[in-house]
Amino acid sequence: MSFKVGPINAERGEKFHGYLEAAEMPLGKVSLPVTVINGREPGKVLLVMAGIHATEYPGMRAAQRLAQEIEPGEVTGTILILHCANPQMFNAYSAFVNPVDGINFNRIFPGRPTFEGFYGAGTVSHHITNRIYTELMTRATHFMDLHAGDLPELLPFYASGSAPGDPIKDEENLQMLRYTLADFIGLGSRSESLSTTGAASRAGIPNVIVEAGGAGLMDPADVEHHFKAVTNVAKYLRILPGNPEEPVGQRRFSSDYAGVRARRGGFFESHVEPGEMVKEGQHIGTITDAFGKVLEEVASPITGIVQIIHFPAAKHTGDSLFSLRGVQ
Repeated sequence: MSFKVGPINAERGEKFHGYLEAAEMPLGKVSLPVTVINGREPGKVLLVMAGIHATEYPGMRAAQRLAQEIEPGEVTGTILILHCANPQMFNAYSAFVNPVDGINFNRIFPGRPTFEGFYGAGTVSHHITNRIYTELMTRATHFMDLHAGDLPELLPFYASGSAPGDPIKDEENLQMLRYTLADFIGLGSRSESLSTTGAASRAGIPNVIVEAGGAGLMDPADVEHHFKAVTNVAKYLRILPGNPEEPVGQRRFSSDYAGVRARRGGFFESHVEPGEMVKEGQHIGTITDAFGKVLEEVASPITGIVQIIHFPAAKHTGDSLFSLRGVQ
């Protein structure tokens, strides 16, 4: 049985690359690069997506490796790879949002393409995300979304997801998280959020966001984290042959969370690293004035790990500094 995505048609035992048209620009089209690897035998359908935030490069490079290195003869079922979900963002070197309409794709899934007013749904980002949702996500049995810290962010290797709300699928979702081999994992309840995993959760699809890398860099170690996360989960799902590697030293997030913002404007310096354990009240950063005088000693409001460092030195009052998560 063939698997067709737009003009890309792969028969059993075939692999094809091509473009799925998602919207139109003033001159040309928004075309999404997609690989379909259709195994010789039927089975589960794993959608691997990268580039929702298209300056988070390690996952996009890992997606290229997956498309080049996995052959249909190895696959039971089908692997769909969306290499860059946000090409307008990629082309513009823009953090967080599609620069055309200023929208963060990961806050509007599954997209609402119907026009609802000048500041509402119906913009190009809604058309693209809805095309991804209808043509790719809803045809998958399992979903993995590859991310990193965006241009001003550093973070550790972690994975999270939103449970579909079915006991069997929820357990499968937890195992998918485990087999990413991430240092930290967290499974939330069935989600009403407009993130990719929230949309997958509501559609009953076990889902994972993998986070590794950041700052616009493409460290080979971060690329390997993403590549191995996908291939190891695919082994757990019996889409790829072999036994999955078991995680070692993996910890689960607790419900504790804190975001830390600057109370003073100035020159910010972090004194901790991504993934580092910190204690409540611990000194984790400093803000100084132009002459080096300390204006603010930044303390951690909880005990947990450093999940995100918003590292740019220049800070206004109220700018983000850290995201912190409790761990079990």
